[in-house]
Amino acid sequence: MLELFSRIARRNDKRTESEIQADVRQFILSAPFELEDDDVRIVNLEAQVGDGKRIDVEVGSTVIEVKRDLRREKAKREAEEQLADYVARRMTQTGLRYVGVLTDGTEWICYNLVDDRLHLVSAITLVAGEVERLVVWLEGVLATAHGIAPTAQNIEMRLGAGSSSYALDRATLSSLYERNKTNPSVIMKRTLWARLLTSALGTQFEDTDDLFIEHTLLVNSAEIIAHAVLGLHLESISPAALLAGDKFDESGIYGVVEPDFFDWVVEVEEGDTFVRTLAKRLARFDWSAVEQDVLKVLYESVIGAETRKRLGEYYTPDWLAHVIVAETVTDPLESRVLDAACGSGTFLFHAIRKYVAAAESAGIGIREMIDGITKHVVGMDLHPVAVTLARVTYLLAIGRERLTDEDRGVIQIPVYLGDSLQFQEQGVDL
Repeated sequence: MLELFSRIARRNDKRTESEIQADVRQFILSAPFELEDDDVRIVNLEAQVGDGKRIDVEVGSTVIEVKRDLRREKAKREAEEQLADYVARRMTQTGLRYVGVLTDGTEWICYNLVDDRLHLVSAITLVAGEVERLVVWLEGVLATAHGIAPTAQNIEMRLGAGSSSYALDRATLSSLYERNKTNPSVIMKRTLWARLLTSALGTQFEDTDDLFIEHTLLVNSAEIIAHAVLGLHLESISPAALLAGDKFDESGIYGVVEPDFFDWVVEVEEGDTFVRTLAKRLARFDWSAVEQDVLKVLYESVIGAETRKRLGEYYTPDWLAHVIVAETVTDPLESRVLDAACGSGTFLFHAIRKYVAAAESAGIGIREMIDGITKHVVGMDLHPVAVTLARVTYLLAIGRERLTDEDRGVIQIPVYLGDSLQFQEQGVDL
């Protein structure tokens, strides 16, 4: 594969477009993208799109247009027009959301189609030896891999603000909001969001569309991950049900996913397609095997340091939370742990894991164990996004095997939205 990559990434005037096309297709088939049978059949050269026009390379819901050299501005503009036409045709033919990629092997550009015009969302220019960089970038666009370990590094690299996955989802969500921001329901939910955060955070809160969009993406992602933790097949659940938590009610798990400000997405045209695409990206990870508060990593990547500093948000590193819990919770089966400003749930995660280890050592059954967890480890925060993340972190800490055990009983996740200090209350003696 390294030889193939070297051939692709190095511009060569003697190479024809058809040779580059063939190499790009072979690279996609050779790289660790874990293509399904259906995907493999669609990794086609010269796929017909109608009117005698042909797509250079098509993979799943991605159209790839290949040129010899994108440094030639005229050729690049013509290629963008051609690519926009192909993407629009495929979306009309299939009813699915497609993205476009333009490449000469060295330069790779990903576009989102909005109102029949291409909008650049992510681009890389390769140098020799950067095969892993191309694999990660392309995998984020194609969303084909499975069983990715949800480590902090993988979350940052594949879902964080610098990833092609984030760029695509952020651009799509932004265009959805822009087209629907005068919708009465969207206006109402955005207003309620702003009022709550103004009440909770005061003058430090900056009411912007960008922050509302970022919060929507974070909460939608967390709610989808919650379903994946239970091992549910995301593609079989309707987008509205994913964001409303219907499956949790059916499973007897309460206080995790509930209707909120951020489900406006499924009330607007093309919102269902966005949620399904986001679910496909998140389904790439093995959410049954999490060893830290990974949602914190995602939050810190998406919400910039300057914004977090202004809002007074500081997320404790996992190693420090682990040490503090180890030293302070000396009798986990008897101690009660409250994190009154729990953020994304880092301390909750490690307190639960310590309780589980002690319960298993004591031979406590699954029903009593989970009942004990929810009585002994409690969280609260005044930030609605943090609370959603913490509730999902709580599930991740308990783990899929215990959550799906038929003997576990009903579960009520004890992470609450509220101001634990209540500084606004007059006459309250803390």
